Amino acid sequence: MKKNEPNAEEYAQLIIEDNLNRIVFDETITHQENYIQINYKFDDGAVVCYEWQDFPFSQTPKTEIFNHKFTLVTPPSPNPENFQPGVIKIIDFPRR
Repeated sequence: MKKNEPNAEEYAQLIIEDNLNRIVFDETITHQENYIQINYKFDDGAVVCYEWQDFPFSQTPKTEIFNHKFTLVTPPSPNPENFQPGVIKIIDFPRR
């Protein structure tokens, strides 16, 4: 991919930067001591689910180990880049 091509990961960056010019709505789905889930809706209609979890318990499946996860739930409309729903960015736990 060329550097200037659109990338769905840009939605994750907008959430990280708390860019209120593009985020039109957010809804907290789950807020617990060790887990947070928030849906963000953007001005182009895209919806991204952000999840944060504290260090996972030993019974957590290896595929679900992450610190921050951003998932495209609803692609933008129109969708000229043909973004597909799915995980767009994972930020692992910091190394200790």
